[in-house]
Amino acid sequence: MAALLQWRKFSFFDVKANIDGGKLAEAVKDAEVTCTAAGRGHVYVGDTSGWVHSLTRQLKLDSFQAHDQAVNSIAAFDHTSVVITVADGKDGLSQIKVWAPDKPDVHGHPACLRTIIPDPRPASGSRSSSVPQQAMKVPRVTAIAVHPNLSMMAVGFSDGAIMLYRGEVSRERGSKHRVLLTVSSGVTSLHIRHTTRATHLFITSCTNIYCLNCTVKDKETTVELDSVGCQPGCATLADGRQEHHFLVARSDAIYSYTSDSRGSCYVFEGEKSLVAWFRGYLIVASTDKGGPVGRVSDQNITIYDLTNKLVALSTKVQGLAGVVSEWGGLYLVTAQPALIHMSEKDLHSKFQLLFKKNQFDIAISLAKTQCCDQEEVAEILRQYGDWLYSKGNHPVAMDQYIKTIPHLEPSYVIRKYLDTQHIHNLTTYLQALHRSGSATADHTSLLLNCYTRLRDTKQLDEFIMSKDGAVDCDVELGVRVCRSAGYFDHALALAAKHKLHHHHLAILIDDKKDYVAALRYISTLELEEAKANVLRYGSVLLSHVADDTTELLIRLCTDYKPSNTPIIREGSLDGYLTPEEPVYADPEDFEYLLVGHSEQAITFLEKMATIPGKLSVKLYTTLLAEYLHQYSLAPEGQEQVALGEKVMELLRSSDNEYCRDHALLLCDKLKFYDGKLLLWEQAGMYEELLSWYAERGDMESLLAVCARKSQQYPRLWCSALKLLTSSTSVSAPDPQHLMTCLTNIEQKGLLPPLEVVDELANSPHITLGQVRDYLLRVVSTHSATLSTETARTQQYSQETTKMRDTIHELRTSATQFTATKCNICNNELELPSVHFLCRHSFHQHCFESYSESDSDCPVCLPENKKMLEVIKAQETHRSQHDQFHEQLERSADSFSVVADYLGRGVFTHLHSLAAMYPPLNTTKNQNKVAPHAVAVNVEQNVKDFASEARIRATEIRPKHAKGMVGSTFHAFQFRSLKADCECWRGSAKAQWVLVGKDD
Repeated sequence: MAALLQWRKFSFFDVKANIDGGKLAEAVKDAEVTCTAAGRGHVYVGDTSGWVHSLTRQLKLDSFQAHDQAVNSIAAFDHTSVVITVADGKDGLSQIKVWAPDKPDVHGHPACLRTIIPDPRPASGSRSSSVPQQAMKVPRVTAIAVHPNLSMMAVGFSDGAIMLYRGEVSRERGSKHRVLLTVSSGVTSLHIRHTTRATHLFITSCTNIYCLNCTVKDKETTVELDSVGCQPGCATLADGRQEHHFLVARSDAIYSYTSDSRGSCYVFEGEKSLVAWFRGYLIVASTDKGGPVGRVSDQNITIYDLTNKLVALSTKVQGLAGVVSEWGGLYLVTAQPALIHMSEKDLHSKFQLLFKKNQFDIAISLAKTQCCDQEEVAEILRQYGDWLYSKGNHPVAMDQYIKTIPHLEPSYVIRKYLDTQHIHNLTTYLQALHRSGSATADHTSLLLNCYTRLRDTKQLDEFIMSKDGAVDCDVELGVRVCRSAGYFDHALALAAKHKLHHHHLAILIDDKKDYVAALRYISTLELEEAKANVLRYGSVLLSHVADDTTELLIRLCTDYKPSNTPIIREGSLDGYLTPEEPVYADPEDFEYLLVGHSEQAITFLEKMATIPGKLSVKLYTTLLAEYLHQYSLAPEGQEQVALGEKVMELLRSSDNEYCRDHALLLCDKLKFYDGKLLLWEQAGMYEELLSWYAERGDMESLLAVCARKSQQYPRLWCSALKLLTSSTSVSAPDPQHLMTCLTNIEQKGLLPPLEVVDELANSPHITLGQVRDYLLRVVSTHSATLSTETARTQQYSQETTKMRDTIHELRTSATQFTATKCNICNNELELPSVHFLCRHSFHQHCFESYSESDSDCPVCLPENKKMLEVIKAQETHRSQHDQFHEQLERSADSFSVVADYLGRGVFTHLHSLAAMYPPLNTTKNQNKVAPHAVAVNVEQNVKDFASEARIRATEIRPKHAKGMVGSTFHAFQFRSLKADCECWRGSAKAQWVLVGKDD
């Protein structure tokens, strides 16, 4: 009773009495209702006259005579229209009939499919005569239970026997039965619970409760659940949502059982007469203790919600006959008889009723059992929290708000607890937000601010660091908030755990100023991460720990390995050691970090320079700049000299690839003149080099440069002469220097003497006496040259005259061939033979074997080819005006170039040569020469630019002896005659050669 008083009462059902409109009372008449059942859309009522009445959903009533005696029990099913009735027969034996309402007989009543008269007693032949007469009393059926698929039926008797029928209940064939067991008292109820795994039969008697496992045929097992039984109608099966499947009502309480044990009990007052189960509710009919007991007495009908621990309805009914659930509702059948409908209110109405009474906890429990979605549950929790908050119970209200996560907007709760006095509750809510993963960056910031304001270091540690090193927040935001609140160690630990290297280093450098620790931390990172952080913080580190930072840069650019990396990899312990590929950064990436740190830059770049291929052109130039910067700052002495030597070594080395233009600008800006002069010389800027020496009056160095580079650049002596004889010079040049310059110009023929004299005349300080030796030497050299050229001209004139005479002789007189030997085989000539005007003669077969063409002398052909190639080259050079002008500009003596081109006949076309010479006075005949006929051929062939003339004579039989030339030959046939001109002309010389050819 104490337990019952704790259960709150509500009215979750609406009661509607006499909904059948008196139809049931009219059908039953003077009889009394004995039993009820429902299934397949019908409500069945049995009475004492043996009739069974059925009501449809439309309250249409049908009745049929089932038995002659009172109907004790009815069984109906949801999945089949079969109805089973039980009644006592006139002979004392009970009858079980199986009806088919959907198969009416000729009278329109349900057809009886089967009639069973069960008798648990042994067969008459096996009954022993020694059994007392009273022991053979006919047992009657007191309880029945049927499997939902009609494959099994259990029958309980008044003598405690339980008979089990296996097979189709509605058919005689194939149905077998046997007595499973006999209990100590009469059976009061039977219930079959079927699952996919097993089938159990719960048995109650007045003294015991059993559970019989009848899953496997002929292997049934029995378990006694309790040694106390119950009255008929006081047991029921709960649905699958209940942990305990079987409920039994006694006067003191309601007990629950499973298939193998007893469970909890519920202490409810009153004498229970009937229990039933409907949709998670337990319906209990009871009478007050000491009250009248009878069929028409008042009974308390109480509907319990065992899950939510509440009373859903409590009412009184006069004369309860049975409880059925059909048509989606709960119905009571009274003894009058009448039908009472108890309809369950909808969930919304239940909530409204609970909210009015502020029973939010029950509403929440009800919503969960009714499978409401999380949004609806969260709304109830919000209303519950608001009610608690209005009552000032802020901690409990916060508990309810926490349960609404993540469905309720967090800002709704946060606004209520923003006061300083509620900061603890707000902290609790924010922690729950983070645990559920619903927190945003703003929530994280707010929570960390709450921790820092409370100065609760323990809570801060618990929030930031969990057992596995994870954190339930936005890590970066957490680091920022801890830094802003001054919790540097917490921020540092958080950043280290989650490998936020940027934040970790920012804390060490910006907040804690621990630069050495920052360098150590960078050294533990992988190459790419270490490089990125060095680029970010390198300038600051160089300002405070320059040497250590420089060493780290060198490590990054050589063979870098994190400092916490083991010497031998773990995977290498199982096999052979394999060399690892070195990893390193590009030194050029760190160049800008070294700006302003000249000494560290030099150390870094010098180290990189020792590794081949490490330094680029840009970095070599940077190293040179740093050297020169230190050179400009160093005091005069050994330090400055040493730096200067380093600069010069860098500039001289052929392996160092620096930018010469930048190097020249740097040397000039920082006044390092030795490097500047070296770069000028390496770049071939000798004019600038000579000018620089001349400005400073260092003529010795000027002439040394000219002497050193005179082989490649001989005209440097001309530039030196201009500088020595410059009109802006304030003093006279050293005579020895002047003579050295003039001597080299004269020996190399760099300038004509007249130009040299012009240059000397520009200087106001040079006298004639200083250059007298040079002038005398020039005049003497020119005189000797003139004499030589004059003699050569006379020689050429004589040779030309001789050539002209020879040509004239060939043109005007006959040629006599007196050769007696072949010029090829050197044997005596024999006919037929071939003769050329060049005085060479051959056997015809020798000529044909060795000659390249019929018209060329094999002996003279090589020389003639050279002449033809010279002529062809001259023809080609005639159109190459650019080449002529280029030679003219480069030559020191332009007149010699022009004379050479004139001498080679470049400016004279060979077509004009035909007019210079008369035609040959020869002709082609057997006995004589005809000058006029040959002249025409010569003129034509001159235009064809031939290079050779020859006469081929073939011996023929003589027809005329008159006019024969020579005593050896009988006749000559002149095949061809051509005249070509080959010209050589040089300075003050000319030579002409004309060779004739017979055509």
